[in-house]
Amino acid sequence: MTARTIHHGRFTMKGFVLAVAFSLASVGAASAQNAPQAAAQAADHDALRKLKDDIVNAVNTRNLDTMDRVMHKPFMATVITQDSFTEADKLKAYFNDLFNRNILRISRITMQADADELAQIYTGTYAIARGGTRERYEMADGRNFDMQGRWTAVAMKDGAAWKILAIHTGTNFLDNPVLTAAAKSDVYFGAGGLAIGAVVGFLVGFFVFRRRRPQAA
Repeated sequence: MTARTIHHGRFTMKGFVLAVAFSLASVGAASAQNAPQAAAQAADHDALRKLKDDIVNAVNTRNLDTMDRVMHKPFMATVITQDSFTEADKLKAYFNDLFNRNILRISRITMQADADELAQIYTGTYAIARGGTRERYEMADGRNFDMQGRWTAVAMKDGAAWKILAIHTGTNFLDNPVLTAAAKSDVYFGAGGLAIGAVVGFLVGFFVFRRRRPQAA
């Protein structure tokens, strides 16, 4: 009885060891099979991060000529002012006008963009990412505006390179420093209007009273 029990125990232990060995071999084979795919996806994430950094650097250095290299053809882009573009030349013309126009001319833009999480990659050819920006606009009149924005981008793999297929940027239109400055300007203009109105009213009343006073005498 004891011998049979021992024999049964040895058989069970042997089967257990074989099962564990088979499982480990299966896991190892699966890991080896998935390793190239994981490496390729890691390389894609590195390329997407570089794509984001290239766009930010193009804005910070005012070198939008590099957009031809990072933007897919065709593409769609909506900028922070909610102007939309599908042509690189028109996008560059809009950007250059920010630094050359007579009203609200910008002297420098400094931007930093971060992703909320890793991009979602589909079929190895499309990627969707989102994140936030910290932006500083230095105006030609000496004012500076620090703003926080949001962005959503779709990238497409064109051959071996990732390029921007669509991008949308924006900011909080209810709470941002530009609106705060505009509100203060309205207060100043309103106060100035009241003061001017009071002065004009006083002068009109003064001269009318002087004209009427001799006639009454």
